[in-house]
Amino acid sequence: MTVAKYLTCACLWVTASAAQPLIPPTAIDWLLDCPLPGAERLDPEVLQRTQCGIVTVPRNHAAPRLGSLRLYLTRVGARDPLNREGVVFAQAGDAVKKNQAGTFVIHLTSLWGAYSNPAYRTLVNRYDVIELSPRDLSNENGIEQAAQDMEFVRTQLGDAQLLYLGNADAARLGNHYAALFPERVVRMVLVNAQQAETAAPHVAQLRLKEPDKQDASGCINRWAGDFLVFGKQPPPSTRCLDPGNGE
Repeated sequence: MTVAKYLTCACLWVTASAAQPLIPPTAIDWLLDCPLPGAERLDPEVLQRTQCGIVTVPRNHAAPRLGSLRLYLTRVGARDPLNREGVVFAQAGDAVKKNQAGTFVIHLTSLWGAYSNPAYRTLVNRYDVIELSPRDLSNENGIEQAAQDMEFVRTQLGDAQLLYLGNADAARLGNHYAALFPERVVRMVLVNAQQAETAAPHVAQLRLKEPDKQDASGCINRWAGDFLVFGKQPPPSTRCLDPGNGE
């Protein structure tokens, strides 16, 4: 083969390579703007780091040919993306009825940013915080499919593992996800989980509850961050520790 032919082949190879996308396509359709409710007062600094998208998932993960669903996804990016360490999936559970879809993690990250302790500084600076619009979590099939949705989104985002924070029905969702994919969970905090629910084995969990006394959220927030980031357990006397913690 002549030099000219070698050069021609090389040019064709470079052209074909350049035609391939540098970032592989995913099932997440990232939007240019977040369609967030204008009536809510949202932290402008957090909004600058917020990205919204639509993710297409199978209606039934066990039978993907039965059609698909489009779920709403909100991601608050880490303040320090160059030193990013991972992702936190945060789900509001029954509290989602009091919040507009997609704004729970915006409010949550704003709250975390107001704390000065090292755990929350780490969460805000080095972790993306993800909220995925859930299915009906009041039944077992909804929990099963929502857990599969989480795993599907995790693979699309490319993170090997995740942290998880969930309340009430979302605590059930997190526990079921951990039972299905224990190797994908670093640590999880479950708030107001059902007492009869058995903790997923081989997964570091902290179960907290909202006591009747005031300042319950302060107790929960004190320990949720320390456990998620550092794995630090509260003492047995902690008033918001769930007796069914299973630790």
